[in-house]
This record gives sequence, structure tokens and C-alpha cells, in this order.
Amino acid sequence: MAADPRFSEQKTAASQHRWVPWLLALAMLIAAAAILHQGRGTLPFFDEWNFIIERRGHSLDTLLRAHNGHLVVAPLLLYKLLLQIAGLTDYWVFRVVLVALHLLVGLGVFVLARRRIGDVGALVAAALVLFCFAAADDLLWAFQISFLLAMVFGVWMLVGLESGSFRGDLLACVCLAGTLASAAIGLPFALAAVVIIGSDKRRLQRAWVVAIPLLLFALWYLAYGVSELKIGNAPVVPHFAAEMASNASGGLVGLGIEYGRPLALALLVAIVFRLATPRRVTPWLAAVVLTAAALWALTALARADIGEPLAPRYIYPGAVLIVLIVVELLRGRELPSAAAPIALALVCLAGLANYATLGAFAAGLRGNAEVLEARLGALALVGPSVPAGFQAVPREAPQITPRGAVESQRDFGSIGLPVAALPAASATQRAAVDAVLISVPELTARPAATVSGGAPKLLRLSGARSAPSGRCTRFVPSRGAATVNLALPAGGALALRSAAALPVFLRRFGDQFGAKPNLVVAAGRPTLLSARADASEVAWTVGLKPSAPLTVCAR
Repeated sequence: MAADPRFSEQKTAASQHRWVPWLLALAMLIAAAAILHQGRGTLPFFDEWNFIIERRGHSLDTLLRAHNGHLVVAPLLLYKLLLQIAGLTDYWVFRVVLVALHLLVGLGVFVLARRRIGDVGALVAAALVLFCFAAADDLLWAFQISFLLAMVFGVWMLVGLESGSFRGDLLACVCLAGTLASAAIGLPFALAAVVIIGSDKRRLQRAWVVAIPLLLFALWYLAYGVSELKIGNAPVVPHFAAEMASNASGGLVGLGIEYGRPLALALLVAIVFRLATPRRVTPWLAAVVLTAAALWALTALARADIGEPLAPRYIYPGAVLIVLIVVELLRGRELPSAAAPIALALVCLAGLANYATLGAFAAGLRGNAEVLEARLGALALVGPSVPAGFQAVPREAPQITPRGAVESQRDFGSIGLPVAALPAASATQRAAVDAVLISVPELTARPAATVSGGAPKLLRLSGARSAPSGRCTRFVPSRGAATVNLALPAGGALALRSAAALPVFLRRFGDQFGAKPNLVVAAGRPTLLSARADASEVAWTVGLKPSAPLTVCAR
């Protein structure tokens, strides 16, 4: 492998345009604004709560324990720092850091590309990365700080290696250690470093750049490592990897995987054609191609049985490496300044095409945040009576335990809806609050000795007639679909007896009952429905569907 003779270290006229850095800064500003705008109103989601609740303190086990097979000490330390600075209430700070990491990746791509294809081509390459909004997971979900950190360290490791100086090698060594300590996607960058340094005449003098980080990683793996690789996935690795490459290619140009497949095939043909002429294969081309291949192959070995080659979070690292491969293939060819407007316009169109993807994912995160606020607010309303194993947010954050919710919000700020805000919350949030209160449960049913008390507060009567029964009320259905809605104040109770099995529906803050009854009262058995007193004065609405005479008393 040899350097392309057409490539010159000297800057060309195209590289000297002063407007290029300004346009790069503008692209960064636009990308940052778009991502931050779409990410508004989001809150910690799913795996983030592992960091918030389960990784408290600074013990070695806390810092070095694997997360889904990844060494995550670097993002974990950053996350802990951000929790101290911003807490949970200023989540926008986490998103700003995530965007800053994305901008650093784009800048690193520009630095690498400008000495290969000139400033104008480097601007296009960086803009492709900056506007790769199809990778919405990595750009909006703050937990993906781990992926973005790994990519920042990986790209800037390449920048350090390129200089060949001691200072550059020191940067590369630190960055390789950083990428290995951020996520498993950093491992392929170690392969790139081995190829680049191994092809250098000073390979023995520079071996420490790779040896130190790999030794540290090996020591960690011996103590804490858990392999996620599954030999059973080997047969599907080629297809899985091809789909990942196609999805990344389509995401770059904003056209999706349908167009990404022929683009990935064209890139493969170009690589094979270049490999057919060994004198034109540089160590750098070999390094970035092997890095991409290793990324997709290792991910396939670990995740193919789960079946998610098209997961948006895999687009970002693949897209960055594809851009670097294309830059290496074009090494020595500069994009004419006259072609810059057309090229940049196409990049912007790709970004606009992907902007809808960014918005859709952001809307989902905002919906999750809305439910999270409500469910945490309901948990606070219930208070210490919540069972220890109760999952208040089973879908959006199953890691949240009652104790974890209390401690994390005590230390980092409350993000649950205040009790006073629950009645005025959105319909979605009020339904989420009810789901928690019913599941705890705040309202319980138990056998009663007698049906006695006073007349209940009637909210709605349909398909039945009512009449006094002593101090209580008797309801007699007049046709098939009878409905009786009664108010049950917090701290109060309803005693009832039905001549037939009685479906009971419950709601408190929400507007609608569930599709299925929350409980069924057995026929002829006096039952007492009791609502626990709490900090809210909002009464429960108890919906009854009697098919036979029913007597109800309020207590």
C-alpha cells in the first residue's frame, strides 16, 4: 500500500477560500439549532435511568460495570457531571452537550478531509455528517452521549495519527482510550490505529499509542467484561451488515434504505475496484474500510438475533465512516469551487429530507416525557405506600423503582407533575396518572359485613332508575346497557351489593374509563370500595354497569 502520488500536502487555491470556515460554522449553527429545537420538551428516557438510579456513587464497580456489554466509564462520568450541574430539571443541558459532541465529529471529519480533497470537498463531507438527521436516536436522546463520545474520540484519534508527531500520537493514544471507554463501537477504531501505525516505518516507536489503551481495555475486560457476541449469529452477519451499511448510506442522502442499498453497492464496487490496484490502496483507506467492516460485523454478531439492523442509532457511526471512506477514495481530487453551490444544495436537501425523521423521533420522546412527568407525579401523590417492586413507568423507564424515583428527584430535582397541576394536565397525562393510582392500588375492594351508610353522590344515570333504599340508593336497570357513575371522595368508601356480577370501572383525573372493568364484584356479596386519602381532594369516579338490581351506600 502506498500513498496516492496525486495527493499533495500543500494547500491548493481551493483550500484557501476564506469563506469555507464561515460556511462550516453556519452549517454547524443550523444543525445545532435544528436538533435543539426538535429536542425541546424531552426528558430522560429508558437506559438513562440506569445511570441516574443504578449507578450512584463512584466505586470501581459503579464506574466499570458493563452496560449491555459496553464499557461506559467515559459517558458515565460525563453524565454524573451533568447531573451535578443541571440536575434532572434542566435536561436541555444534556442535549446541548450531545449536540456539541456531534459538532466535534463534524469538525473532525472536516479536518481529516481538507488535506485529502481540499476545503470545499471537506465542507461537503462535514455537512453530510452534520445534517445526517436520519440518525435521530443519536442526536436527540442524551443517553447516546456514549455513541457520540466514542465517535468524537475515534475521529480525533485519526486526526492525531495523521500528524505523525509525538503530540499527535499522544492525542491519538488518549482518544483511543476514550473511544474504548465510551462504547463497544470504539473497538473498530483500535483496528484502524493498528493498520495506520503498523504501516509506518516507525511502527515500533509508535506502538505505545495502541498498546496502552488496548492493555487498559484488556484489564477491564478480564475483570468486568461481558461478551455480547453470539456465534449463532454468524450465518446472518453478511446480510445484517449489508443492511446496516445500506441504511447508513440512505440516511446520509435523505432517501432511506431503498436508495441506500444501491448506494452501498456502488461504494462496495468502488472499494473492490481500488483494491484491484494495490499501489493505489493507502493505509488510511484500508484502515477506514476495515473499521467500517468491523463495526457492522461485530454489531451483527451481537445483535442479529434481536433483528434490528435498521435501528436509527446505528446510522450515525456507519454514516461517518462511509464519508471517511469516500474521502479516502477521492484522495487527491478536489471539488471545484464552481461545483460547491450545487453540492451543498444537495446536502441541504438531504438534511431537509431527514428533518421529518428527526421530528418524528423527537415527538415520540416528548410523548414519553409527558407520560413520565405524569407517572412520577402520581408516584409522589401515592407516597410511601407504594410497593417496593412497583413499576410506575413500565414502558418508558422500567428501571424506575419507587425508591429510585424518590432519591433521584430529591438529589437532582423533581420532574414529576405537582399534585396541584394534575387536574389541569393534558388528557394523556391525566390518564397516565390514573393508571398508576389504579395499579398501586389507591382504591381497594374487600368484603363488607353490611351495606349501610348514606346516599352516594350520583354523577350520571343511564338505562336505569334509582330510588331510596333506607338511607342508601337502589338502582334497577330498565334496559340492557345500564350505567351508574358515582363520586367516591379520597378517604371515603362505597358499600354495594348487586344481584348479579357487577363490572366496576375507575377513573380519577382522566376523562375516560378503560375498555375493560378494573374489577368485578361478585353477585350477592356485600363489598366495600375504599379510596385512600392523599394530598389531592379530587374524587374518584366509579362507573358501574349493573345488569340486576344494585344497592349502594356512601360511607
